[in-house]
Amino acid sequence: MARPVGTGTDAGASRKRLRVVGVVLAVLVVAAAAGFLAGGGFGTGTADAVRGLVVALAVGLLAAGATVGVWRVNRRHAARLGISTSRYLRVARSVRRGEAPDDPVERAAAADLVSRMRRGPGSMSHRWAPRLLIGGGVLWGATGVVFIADGAYGWALYAFAMMALVLVQLVSLRRRERRLEAAARGLGI
Repeated sequence: MARPVGTGTDAGASRKRLRVVGVVLAVLVVAAAAGFLAGGGFGTGTADAVRGLVVALAVGLLAAGATVGVWRVNRRHAARLGISTSRYLRVARSVRRGEAPDDPVERAAAADLVSRMRRGPGSMSHRWAPRLLIGGGVLWGATGVVFIADGAYGWALYAFAMMALVLVQLVSLRRRERRLEAAARGLGI
């Protein structure tokens, strides 16, 4: 008995789903591996595989929970707006790039996304966001100086790397805000 042959669109959608699942699994594996390395090697100066496995399990569960939570929130917002989750995520990517979609349904989703992004704590319009990022960078830098004074150069490198990441986030926050405003202008809001 012959099986029905799917259309090219079905195969494309299936490939997209597999790609998303692959990316999610890759992120979970990397998170678990990083957790194992961090748990097994940091802190005491000796390698401990059991502690590494426990930290890997904890990090993996946190990453999986965050992934499921973000997916459910996006799916709920997409359903409220009457579009598919993949289409909603495509609109969100275009808004983050500063582009406004042409389709009326996507424009409604983009307007909702812009208003939610403006209210979020990661927005430049949130008055404490830049101050908290600057304060976090200063604290990480001070921690690095303390580690250097203590002779813990590996931990000092870690602290300075975290300081750099926090300060890069501050610069990224400004760029993201400019792109969000460009999308809002394109939507006329």
